[in-house]
Amino acid sequence: MRSNRLLILIGLVVFAGLGLAWTIWGGELRAMVELVMDTVRNAGPVWFFGAMAVLPLFGFPLSPFTFAAGPVFGPQMGVGAVMVCAVGAVTANMALSHWIAARALRPLMIRLMGWLGRTLPEVPSHSAAKLTFFVRVIPGTPFFIQNYLLGLARVPFGIYLIISVAVSAAFIVVTILAGDALVRGDKTMLAIAGAGCAVVGLGMHLIRKKVTRVLRERRAQNDAAR
Repeated sequence: MRSNRLLILIGLVVFAGLGLAWTIWGGELRAMVELVMDTVRNAGPVWFFGAMAVLPLFGFPLSPFTFAAGPVFGPQMGVGAVMVCAVGAVTANMALSHWIAARALRPLMIRLMGWLGRTLPEVPSHSAAKLTFFVRVIPGTPFFIQNYLLGLARVPFGIYLIISVAVSAAFIVVTILAGDALVRGDKTMLAIAGAGCAVVGLGMHLIRKKVTRVLRERRAQNDAAR
């Protein structure tokens, strides 16, 4: 539990730093995001989905890609192909993020934590799935921070990727469906996509509450056993 709390603390510190940066340079960052999105949209689907796989490694937000994919490329490629390409791009991004965090960033973090007199936690295998899911469904946490936190914790790659892809794919699919339906003026499909968003959101919320309750019960048991 201490390792989990330390991971969350690291994430909160990074998130606070990003929030401060957004407050100071928010206008410039928004203009840069719009410029990049215009460039990759005009370049075509190969560059678009390639950028979707690579740019979030450097902190670029994922949401502009997911919201733009359906309206921009749905009429050209078909909504099913857009979904496959989007999920594939995000899967590639998550795999690369885990490798970078576990192999490149973790040694640096170990040295930093050692200099601070602390140790960098490594998640026990029995907690890996719950922690991965919990990190994925925390509202407001940037996508790339989720990836790097889980990689730094050395969550087993298979568990990390399966749960991460499942959670991300659910949101990507309903978002692309909604965007494509909005452009085509298909009110029926838009309503279905909206209902899908509500179901996915509610399901994640309920599972998150259950995971939180289980973690609290386990913590209480551990405290009582001491």
